[in-house]
Amino acid sequence: MLEITVTKKSPFRLETKRSLAEQVADRITKLIVEGKLLAGDRLPPEVDLASQMGVSRTALREGMRTLEAQGLLEIQPGVGTVVREVGSDQLVQPLSLYVEVSDGAVSFEEFHAVRAILETEVASLAAQSATAADVETLRGFMSDMEGNVGNVDAFAESDASFHESLAKMSSNPLLGLLIGALRVLLEEHIRDVVGKIDPVTDVLPYHAAILEGVAAGDPDAARLAMDDHLRKVKDNYYSTVSPG
Repeated sequence: MLEITVTKKSPFRLETKRSLAEQVADRITKLIVEGKLLAGDRLPPEVDLASQMGVSRTALREGMRTLEAQGLLEIQPGVGTVVREVGSDQLVQPLSLYVEVSDGAVSFEEFHAVRAILETEVASLAAQSATAADVETLRGFMSDMEGNVGNVDAFAESDASFHESLAKMSSNPLLGLLIGALRVLLEEHIRDVVGKIDPVTDVLPYHAAILEGVAAGDPDAARLAMDDHLRKVKDNYYSTVSPG
């Protein structure tokens, strides 16, 4: 098994301003997501790791317990703390944590490109597999959005829930996991824009068209509606948050 050796600039060195235990969990998670720590890799002994991170052993243990609870690390008697194999059911945890600790490293362009790839297919699949109950769920989030036009945070939450629910009803569980993992960024971008536009004309009609395509069981209409929506999202962003 690969062991991390102590260097002058340790990869474990903390750089964020979150609580020490959170920083420990964030840093190790990021190393796992980036492939710098692989399944089976053994972490340095507790004393060495605490020294490399510049934290107390108490803070280190608390952060490590969080990662054990998430299934990312395990303690093997006679071996030490080892990185676990991450199964598909755990995918959402490291990915969503990476998004949370990326600190602006994911640009709007990168995120929007991923949405364009994933969500047009999500809409098409949802139109083919959504049940009557699923459609009512989407109608509920539409109603919440309409009722929260003047409340940026509540509107963003309902908007993100609409998209996450759409992914979950696409008949592909992995799409639901991926969109769910990206929810932090999704809400962030919605909040950045929605307070600077008129949601009644710039957001709600596009969601209504997506809902109509899904409710009609028309995958082509749902896909086109999502594509139109994402084009408008891009236009809204560049005309408000990043003009010119």
